[in-house]
Amino acid sequence: MPLFAGKLLSRLVCVTVMKAACEVCGSPLRTPPNRVEIDGAVMVVCGNCARLGKQVGPSPSPVTPISPFRARPRARPPPRPAPVPRVDEAEYDVDPDYNLMIKQARERMGLSQEQLGSLLNEKPSVIRMVESKKLKPDMTLTRKLNHELKINLLVSLSELEGGRPTGT
Repeated sequence: MPLFAGKLLSRLVCVTVMKAACEVCGSPLRTPPNRVEIDGAVMVVCGNCARLGKQVGPSPSPVTPISPFRARPRARPPPRPAPVPRVDEAEYDVDPDYNLMIKQARERMGLSQEQLGSLLNEKPSVIRMVESKKLKPDMTLTRKLNHELKINLLVSLSELEGGRPTGT
């Protein structure tokens, strides 16, 4: 085979034919396409969009893909689990002695403020400000502190209004 024919053949092999798509809705053409005139423009459309215009001449020949990859039907994602019911945070607030509780729990675990900050993905300055009562932790930080320090910083509003229960 001459060198020229080999180059030509290698160029032909690299060409892949794209699957045709409807020029109106963009969906892949799975059935023979239709050539219709819509508002003066001649378009190649799917069967659903063919009713939007007037049929013009013969339909173009269907295009078949010669792609090494086949489109697989997408599997449906598994259903999401039911949401875990959360305690209504509107009924709870942070304990007034949160700063002492956090400091004592941190020291009991043998952690520095920097170590606790890195565990919580917070800056050490945030931990310092919370322990010095310059910053009241929001609900997200309170949940992180509850989890890492294994303490409960939330108190129901009824306990705060009526004083602490005598049992604790």
